Amino acid sequence: MEIEKQKFIDHLKKSIEDNSFVKITFGKYRGGDPEFQNVYVTKIEIKEGERLSFKFRYKTKDIVKNYEIETGIRLADEILGKDFFSATLFTTSGDYSLDYSKKRIPQLHTKKASFTSPVTTEHNKSKSRFVDQNAKYFQLLGITTSDGKVKADSYDKFRQVDKFIGIVDSLYRSSRLSDKNEIKIADMGSGKSYMTFALYDYFSNTLNKNVFIKGIEQREELIKLSNRIAVECKFTGLKFETGVIEDFKTDETDIVVALHACDTATDDAIVKAVQSDAEIIVLAPCCQKYVRKKLASPASMKGIYKHGIMMERLAVSVTDGLRALMMEYFGYDTKVFEFISSEHTAKNTMITAVKKDHHIRSDEKLEEINLIKREFQLDDFYLDRILLNTKAQRHREE
Repeated sequence: MEIEKQKFIDHLKKSIEDNSFVKITFGKYRGGDPEFQNVYVTKIEIKEGERLSFKFRYKTKDIVKNYEIETGIRLADEILGKDFFSATLFTTSGDYSLDYSKKRIPQLHTKKASFTSPVTTEHNKSKSRFVDQNAKYFQLLGITTSDGKVKADSYDKFRQVDKFIGIVDSLYRSSRLSDKNEIKIADMGSGKSYMTFALYDYFSNTLNKNVFIKGIEQREELIKLSNRIAVECKFTGLKFETGVIEDFKTDETDIVVALHACDTATDDAIVKAVQSDAEIIVLAPCCQKYVRKKLASPASMKGIYKHGIMMERLAVSVTDGLRALMMEYFGYDTKVFEFISSEHTAKNTMITAVKKDHHIRSDEKLEEINLIKREFQLDDFYLDRILLNTKAQRHREE
C-alpha cells in the first residue's frame, strides 16, 4: 500500500533535483489540534541556500518554518498519511495527488502540469500566492498593469482576492468536494467579479476541475463587462446573469459565495445554499440593519449599550452569530473570523460553512437560537423566518 506514497515522495525528490518543483499543498487534516487546518510548502532561497518553507496554517494565524531540503522531504513523508490524508505536488512536468481512503489506503493520481515554470522565491522579498498576478483578467479588471505589476491603488484588493482563494482552498480540501471532478458554484452579488474570476481560475487551472460558475449581479453594466472579460479569457464555464439573490433559481450547487451582500441579501444567499444542499458556503456580510431595528440590549447591560456605536457592533455580532448557528442546525460546521485586517477594509468579517458527513438536526441547537432571541427580545432575525417556514412548508407537502 505504501508504494503509492513512496512514488509521491520520489516525485518530490526528483522535482527538487531537476528544479521542476512548484509547491505542495496538504489537506484532509486528521490530527488532534482543532485550531490547525493545513500546510503549504514552497521553495525559497536564503543566504544559506535553498530551503523548503512550510506554512502551518491555523484558524487565526500562520506559522512559517524553513527546513533544509532533506529535512523538509522527511517531514513531508512523516505527516503524509498520519496527520494529512491528502497532498498535491505541483511541478512543471505534472501534478501528483496522493489521497487516502477511509481505510487509509493511498492512491496516486497524475494530471497535466498546472504551472509551466518553477517558483523559487527570495525570502522576505516575494510571497507565495494562491493567485497569479500575471493572469489576464487582473489586467482587464484594472488590478494590474500590462506587464503584470499590481497597481499601487489596487494592492489591497489584490491581497483580498489572494486571501479569499486561500480560504476557499482550505475549505475545499476539508470537504467532500475534493473527490469530485465537476464543481458548480454560485456567486451571489458578484459585483466587479474580482473574486469570481479568481475562483474560476483556481478550480479550472490550479485544480484542473470541470468548473461552472454563475455570477448573479443587479447592475447590468457590470454583467456585460464581466461576460466580455470571461469570453476574452476563454473561461467557457463562467457566466454572469442580471438578477437578485432572492429570485435565484435553486438547483444543484456545490459552493455558494456571497461577499458583501447587504443586510438580508446575505440571509437570502444562505437560504439558497441550504436549499441546494451546498457543500461549502462563504459569506462576507455587511449592513446588518434588520436585526439592529429589532434588537434590545439586556437590562443589565444598558449602561454599555446606551451608546449607538456599541449597539451597532452588538447588532453585527448577534446577526452573524445567529446566522452561523442556523447553518449549524442545518448540518454545517461553521467559523466566523476576520477576513482581512480592518486597516485594509471595514467589512472584514467572514463566515464559512462546510457540510458535515452525517447530521441529525438537534432541537438543542434550535433552543440555543431561541434562547438568544429571547435574550435580545427578537421575534425573528429574518433568516429563521425564511428557512424554518420553508422547512415547515416542505414537511407539510411531504
